[in-house]
Amino acid sequence: MKLYVDEKLTDAGFGAGAGSMHDILYGDIKSLVPVGMVVKSIYINGEKYNDLMLSADKSKAFKLSDGDEIKITTMSQLDLVNGSIDAAAAFLREFKTGIIKITDEIRWGNSAGGFNNFSEYLKGLATFVQIMEKISEFLKIDYNNLVYGGKSIQSYFNELERILSSVLSTQVEQDYVMLADIVEFELKPNIDIWGDILEDMKTKINGSANAGK
Repeated sequence: MKLYVDEKLTDAGFGAGAGSMHDILYGDIKSLVPVGMVVKSIYINGEKYNDLMLSADKSKAFKLSDGDEIKITTMSQLDLVNGSIDAAAAFLREFKTGIIKITDEIRWGNSAGGFNNFSEYLKGLATFVQIMEKISEFLKIDYNNLVYGGKSIQSYFNELERILSSVLSTQVEQDYVMLADIVEFELKPNIDIWGDILEDMKTKINGSANAGK
């Protein structure tokens, strides 16, 4: 197996039984990535697999063979955080547009179809939460201690969880009118706030980085 880091072939010396992508991401790669840099992208035999960085379980299940060619590119830690925040913000903008359409569908009589479409967006919210958890782990910050608008960021997570719980209850009760109300009057304002939270986090993180130079 060949492993490239920033276009340079490494001498990692992988032999027979190359293992899983988890072995590389959480083991061998640590000694191969330059100090202060982190993994940006992963290509395996020419195909991009960046999702393996989000899920340790998925990376464990992704088995490698001796003939595989892996190319990993790196970026600075600050670029990683900024990129993650930008990705989360972009998702929230798309999410907000989507749920507005869904509430229109429900109010115009396509209740079942609107809820099915909303279920797909809920999967995206799980990825958003994963990104936020990764940022917390990477920067070693506790969202209970990080404040926005006089409240901890953890409290905004708790509110989002409460709203999503209410949404799931409407599914069980098949109360699609209530679903539309919750999405429009509770979830959308919460998502608006998260957009502001991310912008504030990015400003503070970059401010701290520049102050440390």
